[in-house]
Amino acid sequence: MTKAGKMPSGFNASPLTMNKRLRNLLLIWGLAATASGIWGIAKYQLWTAPVGPSSNWCLDVQPGTNAMEALKESHPEVAAVIDWRGWSIYPGRYCTVGTQPANQIARRIATGQREEVSLPVPSKRTVAEIAGHLAPRIWADSASIVAALDSDSMRWQIIPNTYRVYWECDGEQLAHRLRTESQNWWTTRRLKQAWSMGLTQQEVVTLASIVQEETASLKEAPRVAGLYLNRLKKKMLLQADPTLKFALGDWGLRRLLDEDKKVTSPYNTYRNPGLPPGPIRIPEPMYIEAVLFSEKHNFLYMCAKPDGSGTHAFARNYTQHLRNAREYQAMLNRERIYR
Repeated sequence: MTKAGKMPSGFNASPLTMNKRLRNLLLIWGLAATASGIWGIAKYQLWTAPVGPSSNWCLDVQPGTNAMEALKESHPEVAAVIDWRGWSIYPGRYCTVGTQPANQIARRIATGQREEVSLPVPSKRTVAEIAGHLAPRIWADSASIVAALDSDSMRWQIIPNTYRVYWECDGEQLAHRLRTESQNWWTTRRLKQAWSMGLTQQEVVTLASIVQEETASLKEAPRVAGLYLNRLKKKMLLQADPTLKFALGDWGLRRLLDEDKKVTSPYNTYRNPGLPPGPIRIPEPMYIEAVLFSEKHNFLYMCAKPDGSGTHAFARNYTQHLRNAREYQAMLNRERIYR
């Protein structure tokens, strides 16, 4: 109980002191509100920061632990929004038209709304050539593509075509996609046809690779395929010049010598019976079809025509073949082509 006429200790302050405390409190509130406003403006500016040119453009987010660091270097506004919101990063290619707010690009990256890219897989002699063609279009580099595709068990499953894939795919993912596409290409009709010929899928593709190297004429391909199938049925050596060039590692040879035929290689069909262990190139699907649905005939020999047409003279017996071969060799001699 306080004494009469005295105020409690909490009310001892003078009006001047009360006003000062109130001003200080208001000042603190004002500073806090100002800071909050500045912070809000800064975040709004960050959220809506314009990103990209006015034309069509793409942002590539690479896979791996360095993705955020790379994004900070290429598009710091987008990286800042992702970092602020604590979002995840999905690697891939993100394309858009014109300048976009940073938050829209960041949200797409955080939800994985990425683009597929068109990937034309060409028909080439080597996987290295294919890898050099594919690497600039996807994240995987040439070395990883070669490592994933360059084996006898994988090369035959590469079906040249144009595929839609995600930009961030690596060599193993690409190999998986190509195996899947190969399985889809080998329909029940094609499988039954191969089995009726006594060939596996890999053997059909291997023979198709020889046929494509033998002739650039798709019209002639079923006849060339039929010839090799006839030799296989008769247990004759294929004696296919393209396999010898592959074994020698020199596709530029125009004239093969008897000495060349002695090279030790499983791909030398002048010495080894049957088909080589794998394709000597990645053949076009049309040449695989040419093997599956080859021409039925009795030809066992062929020789390039001397007219430069790239087509062949076919023979049923060795005597007739020798006549064709002499005409071609005479042309090589006239042109002074000795290798």
